Amino acid sequence: MGFKWFDGYSWGVSFLVTLVLMLLLCVCVSPMVDYCGLSAVSGFLCFDTVSFYLIILSSLLVLSLLFFVKDLSSVSLVMLILSVVCSVLSYCCVNSFWFWCFYELSILSLLLLLIVESPYSERYVASWYLLGYSVLSSLPMLLCLVYLSLRLGTFNFGCWSLWEGGSVDCVVLVVLGVLFIVKVPLTPFHVWLPLVHAEATSPVSVCLSGYVMKLGILGLCRICSWVLPDFVFTVPYLVVCLVSSFLFFFGACCELDGKRWLAFMSLSHIVIACVCLGEFEYEGVGLCLLYCLGHGLSAAVTFIFLWVSYEITGSRNWLVLKSVVWSGPLFSCIGVFCLCSVMSFPPTVQFFCEVYAVVKSFWFSGLLFFLLGLYLFISGLVPLFLICVFLVRHISLRCCVGEVFGLIVPIVFLLCWCVILFLVG
Repeated sequence: MGFKWFDGYSWGVSFLVTLVLMLLLCVCVSPMVDYCGLSAVSGFLCFDTVSFYLIILSSLLVLSLLFFVKDLSSVSLVMLILSVVCSVLSYCCVNSFWFWCFYELSILSLLLLLIVESPYSERYVASWYLLGYSVLSSLPMLLCLVYLSLRLGTFNFGCWSLWEGGSVDCVVLVVLGVLFIVKVPLTPFHVWLPLVHAEATSPVSVCLSGYVMKLGILGLCRICSWVLPDFVFTVPYLVVCLVSSFLFFFGACCELDGKRWLAFMSLSHIVIACVCLGEFEYEGVGLCLLYCLGHGLSAAVTFIFLWVSYEITGSRNWLVLKSVVWSGPLFSCIGVFCLCSVMSFPPTVQFFCEVYAVVKSFWFSGLLFFLLGLYLFISGLVPLFLICVFLVRHISLRCCVGEVFGLIVPIVFLLCWCVILFLVG
């Protein structure tokens, strides 16, 4: 099988933007945490901790996809760029109406790609699931945002205060919290994500698990932070989410489809971000977004690794893919590092966020502390079990490293950033 090579222009663009991004990271490693005031620009844009971490995430993901620019159609390239640009604008926007517009455009462009570009026969069913669970919740979200904007006298939700409203405003915020949970998605609104991943193209899967899942977390942090600990992420609901994550782990153990396996793993791991928002008060936002940054990178790098493996073998079955993973020392090392990033193995930043969440939960709830400890054990056991499966009774499929070198570079690129972000985070 032949592979399209990665031209010099794309290499230059990727590494130039990478250098600029590294400079930004070094200069802005302590971004402004003030939500209103100096960090806001004319009541429309802001730059704070939330936008800082998520902009870094989207930038790294779009850089990794630039390595495959020769393999992307014009429609895919335009829609992916539109989705990333809208996601970045939604991170920084504090106007409730424009926030909703950018928020939905970043998802709708991926929905269009799911319908137009996917080669799988069930893509229409998957698109209906995505439309039903995610897009149809958009109109109620807009109505809630407009109501709160008119009720509190400003469309700048950075200046909203729960104390200025009443019980009805609190109920509307809780409803908004539920709508953002649908976007994440968390239990019981998780059904659409594995099906969409299974039918979507790999670039769409990278974006879905990379930053689209974080858009729901963004809305929870930006708008619903007043009601999260007491009305949304209560201890009973967090317990239900953790128990569901155990079921997702067990479901992943039975999956032979690599993309569905990783979708279940993403659903399980995103629960930690919600635990951070429910357990802590102000410090939980920064910890949650730092974890989301690591989660998005680990999911994206593993999806890209699976993408390269699919191109070589022509199959998504783990039993066939292991012939690629262990066909030589290069693929072996990359495969191990990708799976270690999924299991939050140190020095990835997710590991230390998870440990900190477990330590803090000891003072918050004994039941939550026990479930989080069990979660850490099982979350590392599932990818480790897959590595053990790869090590036994495998066949080797030899391929020339030079032919696929351009496809391996973005994987190494994201793996390096997982370690760099740990060092500077």
